[in-house]
Amino acid sequence: PQQSLLEALSLLSNDDWELKEKALFSIKHLAESHSEVLLCRLHDVCLAVTSEVTNLRSKVSYAAIVTLGEFFATLKKDMDSEVDEVARVLLQMVWNSPEFVQTAARQTLGIMVENVTPVRAMTAVMDMGVKSRHVQVRKCVAELLLSLMGKIGVTKLADTPRAERLPHVAGTLAQDCHKDTRHYGQEMVTMLLNHQKFKRLLEQSLSTCDL
Repeated sequence: PQQSLLEALSLLSNDDWELKEKALFSIKHLAESHSEVLLCRLHDVCLAVTSEVTNLRSKVSYAAIVTLGEFFATLKKDMDSEVDEVARVLLQMVWNSPEFVQTAARQTLGIMVENVTPVRAMTAVMDMGVKSRHVQVRKCVAELLLSLMGKIGVTKLADTPRAERLPHVAGTLAQDCHKDTRHYGQEMVTMLLNHQKFKRLLEQSLSTCDL
């Protein structure tokens, strides 16, 4: 397995897109069957795979996104340290790519929030997507945040450093120009209103008529 990983990584540095695609599927297979091999060099491997997400060949980009999905599914919380960079690149693909690549990026982000430490994922998603000028990104982020809030629970969230920002983020999304994003944002606001601390923070960050 160690040898296979080295071979796959050297193929990735090749310019031939078919070889890159082959290398990515080989790394994905290693993640499924020999994840311990990846753990020794996780940061390097993630960097190599993530840099192919923006490849102009959509087949290579798709293979890289699906491979990252496998990493999250298999390595779970071991991927915490890679979340920021991977989320940033995947959110970029949610609007700036062919439909099947966009779908794969949304699916991998979904796998990410299911498997890494929820508060870790929340920070990454909140930092990168809420202020995006792209409707698809804001919608995707609103959906991910709502699912993370449900996973963590408002009581637990109230004790985290994100507590101050969350009501503002929810309020912003709840007033978005896109109806799905607004729906997810409003669901978040409803959840937050059930908690005394968040209710107070919401009242501070939104005007009464907005609330």
